[in-house]
Amino acid sequence: MTTSSPYPVRIAAPASAAMPSRARKQFNNLVKKLEAERAKLALWREELPKIHALADREYRPLAEQFDARRKQLLVIYDQAYKHKTMGKKDKEKLQALICPAAWELMQADDDELIKAIYNKHSGGDYDQELNEEKERMLKMVGSLTGLDLDVEAFIHSPEAFFASLGEKFAEREHNARQAEPAKPPKPSKREEKHQAEQDKLKQSVRDIFRKLASALHPDRETDPAERERKTGLMQRANRAYAANDLLGLLELQLEVEQIDQTGLDNLGDERIKQYNRILSGQLDDISGELFDMEMSLARDIGWDSNRRPVPKTVLKVLHTDIAAMRAQVAQADAEIAEFADLGALKRWLKTVRLVRESPFDDGPWF
Repeated sequence: MTTSSPYPVRIAAPASAAMPSRARKQFNNLVKKLEAERAKLALWREELPKIHALADREYRPLAEQFDARRKQLLVIYDQAYKHKTMGKKDKEKLQALICPAAWELMQADDDELIKAIYNKHSGGDYDQELNEEKERMLKMVGSLTGLDLDVEAFIHSPEAFFASLGEKFAEREHNARQAEPAKPPKPSKREEKHQAEQDKLKQSVRDIFRKLASALHPDRETDPAERERKTGLMQRANRAYAANDLLGLLELQLEVEQIDQTGLDNLGDERIKQYNRILSGQLDDISGELFDMEMSLARDIGWDSNRRPVPKTVLKVLHTDIAAMRAQVAQADAEIAEFADLGALKRWLKTVRLVRESPFDDGPWF
């Protein structure tokens, strides 16, 4: 995969200067950083569909199989618990196995049978405990945001809660705008200067785009092949302009020979400083997009490393997780077959050791 432009943009010192100015050095550093971030983003866009396809094809079906096996084991434990030969210690161990596994399974699937088993062995009520936990979370979010949040939406589902949260934020912003005076306050000198600078930067990008559009407009071509070539180039120019992609526009100018290296080298420092401000904003935007993409994937796959994920490492970890999940399914199958014999289950329970550190009140854990 090609991730760098065949028309690299760099600015050297003009022949009349002894060495590059600070603005020129900054320009070249920004371009190098932009190229690196664009390469990372291009790689993620290429690899993400492969990562999601592998997860959908192999990991998720195995995870579903494993959860189904765990439910079978919970039923076996529950039935064994009721058996008259099961002693007090063994019953404690079975409950220590049942409660956390049942709670975890119900986070993904509100299975009524598993819920009944959990309620029986935990001594509580799953629905009530879950609603209490959600209400605590709701109060915490409400205190942080200052919003009167929808309890029912939050309890119904995370999606409904976040939709309600978005509506509340929008409502608050709307009310704030309504409360503002009809005539906006006059901008300060600093704000006017900033706006004028932003307009100047936009005009710099617009000027480059207009030059490209004038040279590349396909409707002016009579030769079909040349019209097709210019159509593709014009589409690239439109995308770059819409994204405020100064680097992409400059690369296009080099590609169609609208500018050359000498022309770049002879740009004045004031123009280069303008370009640097645009490139700096562009770098912030693409770095932010890349970070959001990485963090979204990290949440999806439960990435627990302090280092930011990279496609090669994510694929390696995913293959490892698939192998581990396959082994867990096989182990669960073996336990289901073995524990169908109550005697075998009781012999195994003798090897289980309990400790008094339970997330479920003061009950036993192991």
